[in-house]
Amino acid sequence: MAEMTEHEKALLDLAYTDGERIAEGKLFDYQQRALNELRSATFYLEKRYPDQNLEIISFQPSSLKGSVELQFIRVGSDTEYMLKYENGTYVDNFYDVPYEKEYDEMVEEILWENGIEARVYTTFPYLISDKISSGQDLMDRRPPLGRNTEVFLRTDSLPDYEEAGKMAEKLQQIMGEHGIYTSGMVFYIRGMELQGQDVIALDEYTHNRKNLRNIVSAAFRCFNVAES
Repeated sequence: MAEMTEHEKALLDLAYTDGERIAEGKLFDYQQRALNELRSATFYLEKRYPDQNLEIISFQPSSLKGSVELQFIRVGSDTEYMLKYENGTYVDNFYDVPYEKEYDEMVEEILWENGIEARVYTTFPYLISDKISSGQDLMDRRPPLGRNTEVFLRTDSLPDYEEAGKMAEKLQQIMGEHGIYTSGMVFYIRGMELQGQDVIALDEYTHNRKNLRNIVSAAFRCFNVAES
């Protein structure tokens, strides 16, 4: 009989839909291996992010698809992140979250120095195993980390698409000069004061179709010459 927490039972049941046996702690050998994998992954997350309150919400053991994979959230947020165990190494895409505000403020300062008053929201979607300790690490890591950058600009009168495109080209040039290799979008937002706004709320605003009449956007991509 396996001793398990209720949370462990729930995650195993999600993986195997074998509720009665799992609830009673009667695990097959492959389910016991899965429990060990779950506990190892939990320990890894706790050790890697000791100051974060994380909760695993789904779990795929190696017996199902050959690799361990789980989704987790930071308690209080609905955003899901992934942890995988591949080739003897854990990789995840949560590494930027503790430093995202610091990093975005660094990019905002670079834009300010180039005459652009903006808010910035960046996500780093790729799974890595590297230890990240600051926003500066996110900025300086080489080879550079893939990322997506959203730049929000306040306007009283929406520009045409040509003007928005010129701003996208300017952003692309500035970021290239500072080694910020990213795919991105610039959003002109009409009539909203951006300073003091939560950038995640700005991201949600620009992706809500009912707000499209107040937004003009343009895409840009700044890539390392080594990628071309």
